[in-house]
Amino acid sequence: MNEAYKIMHKKAQIGFGFFCWILFGILLFNVLTKSLFIRSIDTSGFALTAPVSKVKTTILTELTFMGDPVTVGIITIGLMLLLWRRGRATDSVWYGMLQFIGYCLVIFIKYSVTRLRPSFRLIDVSGYSFPSGHTFSTAIFTFTILALLLPYCKVKWQKVILAIVGALWIIIIMYSRVYLRAHFTSDVIGAFLLASGWWSLANSQRAIFFHWLQKPVNKV
Repeated sequence: MNEAYKIMHKKAQIGFGFFCWILFGILLFNVLTKSLFIRSIDTSGFALTAPVSKVKTTILTELTFMGDPVTVGIITIGLMLLLWRRGRATDSVWYGMLQFIGYCLVIFIKYSVTRLRPSFRLIDVSGYSFPSGHTFSTAIFTFTILALLLPYCKVKWQKVILAIVGALWIIIIMYSRVYLRAHFTSDVIGAFLLASGWWSLANSQRAIFFHWLQKPVNKV
């Protein structure tokens, strides 16, 4: 029964991962063709984050810093060291790879699409727009924290609250990027789909990776 559940779970991860990436591909196609659909989504996103105020800008500028890929990368390295010290070396390498290899995928897509950022930005930001690196990094890190903490939750309501907090944090970072005009709405949606697909597909192969990595890590 346990083996059958593992097989079903792996198939579900693969199916969900490909579903997210198919949606990402559809979104990417519309971004490249500058379709009316994308323009409608992006315009609606800017309208949703209105109005602009000095206090709101200050708060969201501080919050969006926590989702910066550099910030998230530094925190991820700290988490990797903590896991390694606690005897979870394989987990340490695994979650680090998910974050850093995944972000390489973001960079590759950014420089392939070369979408310019929105005009009238409220903060100084450089580079291309699609997909959002802040959203991708934040999503992967949040998924990582949930994966590490959920097994310690003894009752269902604790898991629900933890999942809600994680989801809200991702939404806050997505909202901040659009509000600050650092990204279009389609940029943050695309990044979330890309991250969700990457997380699901990678974790579907986790057992194979762990088996391959176990011996070299244990020798360290």
